[in-house]
Amino acid sequence: MVSKEELDNKPALKLGMLFGGSAALIWGAWPVITALGVSANLSPYQLVMLRVFIAGPLLLPWALKGTHNLRGWTQVGVLAILSGAPYSYVVSSGFQYVSATHGGVIIPGTIMLASLFASHLFLGDRLNRFRLLGAGGIILGLVLLAVGAPKVEGAPSSIAGDLLFFVGGIMWATYTLLLRVWPMDPTVVTARVALVSLVGLSIVHPFVADVDFSEASTSMLIGQGLWQGVASSVLAVILFTRGVGIMGPARAGVLNAIIPVVSTIMAFLILSEVPTSLEAIGLLSILAGIGTAMFLTPKTAKQKAPAAQEG
Repeated sequence: MVSKEELDNKPALKLGMLFGGSAALIWGAWPVITALGVSANLSPYQLVMLRVFIAGPLLLPWALKGTHNLRGWTQVGVLAILSGAPYSYVVSSGFQYVSATHGGVIIPGTIMLASLFASHLFLGDRLNRFRLLGAGGIILGLVLLAVGAPKVEGAPSSIAGDLLFFVGGIMWATYTLLLRVWPMDPTVVTARVALVSLVGLSIVHPFVADVDFSEASTSMLIGQGLWQGVASSVLAVILFTRGVGIMGPARAGVLNAIIPVVSTIMAFLILSEVPTSLEAIGLLSILAGIGTAMFLTPKTAKQKAPAAQEG
């Protein structure tokens, strides 16, 4: 039987799923869009520029909200290293060595893996048998992807790209862990990270060699600017935050499992990336590991009935 309260909340739940699902689709497509930019001779630094110099000004009104103190901005500075321009540069660099499919699966797989162990070690969120089983599936999948990946022409090694994605996943997992230690409004912290990234990149930029955008077409630059600086950095954040507010963090967290699926499908449809046999097994292992860790929980022993206790 469905309660009246659940029936009344169905429209709101559908709206929350629409918001959260849209954000997951945008983030799932990001590896494919970024790989297209790299194939169009845009360097990782140029992609970071398109992201930061657009998102920073757009998010500025949110960055100025809330309280301002040295401790808070110091924490934002740490978070900006883990999720801002440095993170974007690390993961964008990975697409120079290996396919978009790897990025779309290794990054969320590593985030899930690191979050499971970090929560166990630092937050007292104990690993049950399903989480351990899921972690094992993710580890196996990461190894199979690294071993089974074909070499990208002109790249020194596909393992270099996988390692960059792995490091990026560790960075983002650390970012999410610190957000649990330093509770902040998600929209405000995202905006402040964008602002710090904008200031940092403005300081670094004069020391970078000439950045030539002439090799990329105007349509590619516009498309990358909209996707890097608007869709994934601003729109997806707002949509996901709205979705979490309606559905709650538990249901919204499930949407993260959509991201590697979207990346894999889009890489096949848009980039014609067909995985090798080992890669296919690795992809399935990571997806199964994420699903097992997120959705399966061990059954708890049934409590004795009060009447039996009274007797």
